[in-house]
Amino acid sequence: MSDADLQSEIQQVLATNPDAEDVAVTVSDKVVTLAGTVKDDAAKAAIDSIVASVKHVKSVVNELEVVPPAPDYSELDQIIEASLPEILVEYPKLTASVEDGVVTLSGEGTQAEIDSVMTKIQELNPVDIVNETTVKN
Repeated sequence: MSDADLQSEIQQVLATNPDAEDVAVTVSDKVVTLAGTVKDDAAKAAIDSIVASVKHVKSVVNELEVVPPAPDYSELDQIIEASLPEILVEYPKLTASVEDGVVTLSGEGTQAEIDSVMTKIQELNPVDIVNETTVKN
């Protein structure tokens, strides 16, 4: 079996594995090199094992990098988003938005108003608060 045929066979085997979506395969002298990213060590080991079990594979060089999936902050965003109108109702010149758990506060207010809003937002446990406000006297 040629290296090209072996590479094609391995790619077909991995095509059904969602964990191998970002895995590149190269073959030289029946030695398979795996490159790309996977979500965890278990996926890395499983892919290595699958490839090693393919007939004609001499060895596997596993250069896969483990990159955990980005956290999903959609639920936190919804909770914070639902609470912001109540927090900001007394401060019409201040606005806030939330994305990926990070609240961005903007607009203008006195230092006391900004501090009060920041404290209330902090109680919602966001990932971070970006303060883009302007202090007025």
